Amino acid sequence: MSHVTSIPPAALRQARRVARYYRWLDRLSWFDEKRAEAGHGAQPVHRALADPDGGPPSTDVIHRLMLEGLTLPPSPRVLDAGCGYGASMLHLAPQLGGDWVGLTLSAVQAARGMAVVAERGLADRVRIEVASYDAPPPGRFDLIYGIESLIHAADPAATLRNLAASLNPGGHLVVVDDMPEEAMPAEAARRLARFRRFWRCPVAPTRQGWIEALRGAGLDLVAERDLNPLLQVRGLAAVTPRLRQLERQAFLPRLLGFGVRAEAEIGGLLLESLQTEGHVHYRILAARAPR
Repeated sequence: MSHVTSIPPAALRQARRVARYYRWLDRLSWFDEKRAEAGHGAQPVHRALADPDGGPPSTDVIHRLMLEGLTLPPSPRVLDAGCGYGASMLHLAPQLGGDWVGLTLSAVQAARGMAVVAERGLADRVRIEVASYDAPPPGRFDLIYGIESLIHAADPAATLRNLAASLNPGGHLVVVDDMPEEAMPAEAARRLARFRRFWRCPVAPTRQGWIEALRGAGLDLVAERDLNPLLQVRGLAAVTPRLRQLERQAFLPRLLGFGVRAEAEIGGLLLESLQTEGHVHYRILAARAPR
């Protein structure tokens, strides 16, 4: 992991924890299965959303919605903070041009992602680095975004300050993530705590928490959208049978990794149930740096 001496100790510990988590999921082909489910053979994808314009549900809808209303320069310089295998960059770079950098904690994800980048002839404009988004970013950017990644931050406010410091004047920072409500019933709060533990999310800020962190980083909120109406999720009753099966697997030896895989799926099912009940909202928050 690059720039480890520049990362705060708590952030470094969390980065190593998340790196181990994804290393097991990569090794156990968790993402291979998710790619197959979504019909994408090259790289893992983000959640499929219903298209508000009437098209079929697609994993690409999030990219369009994320950029709505943002003004980018020609050939922008873009940072994907927590890019995984580079799915978003592979989709957006051919459309927008420019220079794209993705950060992942997984050497496996970086290697596989760069292989696809080369296959698609994008190596001159897209690269994936093994690095933490809590380290000083590699240069300055017109757009920085994190899709379902910044929730892993040990200190989200510090992470946003670090990223915002690398924005060009008038540049945008976009957070797309799961944001719990300020209050919820005790039983739902217990499910949320298990989701956070199993997905390695130590804080999981609320909407207001993210907005305050963006403002604390010197940015102005310019757009937001609640994506829950576009999700395809199931309620607690629907996911309970599978949860019961997975509970047994979660106690399997960590040495084999199967417990980690079970935790990942349990976390996803708990999240679905919380979203269905409105206790967690999948949101876009877009903020802009002063010009």
